[in-house]
Amino acid sequence: MKYKFSVEGLDCPNCAARLGRMLSAEEGIQSASVNFLTEEIIIESDLAIDVLTPAVKKVAKAFSKSLKVEKK
Repeated sequence: MKYKFSVEGLDCPNCAARLGRMLSAEEGIQSASVNFLTEEIIIESDLAIDVLTPAVKKVAKAFSKSLKVEKK
């Protein structure tokens, strides 16, 4: 399934690409793309949303403590 998250606090497109790579490396996530302009993360995963959401937030906080991620 595809899930959408909003993300606030990214500084540049390169940061968005790096965050996408970090998310894609997580177990259970098949793909992740982060759009810097729309401040949106799109994730393809078979994980349940109640498992996926904390995992996405954990990676985002590891990337930068200033990021705010919410499920859309």
